[in-house]
Amino acid sequence: MTYLIDASTLVEVLRASPAKTLVRQLSQIPPQQRYTSVIGVSQLLLAARKEKNPKLMQQVIRLVSAIRVAPYDLNAAQSFAKFRATIAPEADVDDVMIAAIAVSSGHILVTRRKQSFNGFPDLRIEDWIEG
Repeated sequence: MTYLIDASTLVEVLRASPAKTLVRQLSQIPPQQRYTSVIGVSQLLLAARKEKNPKLMQQVIRLVSAIRVAPYDLNAAQSFAKFRATIAPEADVDDVMIAAIAVSSGHILVTRRKQSFNGFPDLRIEDWIEG
């Protein structure tokens, strides 16, 4: 089983005291089964850049370099097109891309924003902070 951890969950890792449930889950999942998406990396880097905090930018770079990055490839593009044309024409583009990456790669999406991803067929979702 592999997991695609989105930016909303990875942000918690950067906190001074991350949620214990998240730390416990991460420690139970082998590193080779933990991914984030290239979209999530972009979101984290953008947020750090907006903060204009060099220390935060270094923390983000260190975090994303320690996790595998799932690409937005042809299979994800096909899933994205299907989702946008059918069930998610008005949804946030980043969210649809993340869902497409997760579904096309068979990852379980780990997110704090379950409501944003409800309704995508074949998308399995977990929240490692709220449970």
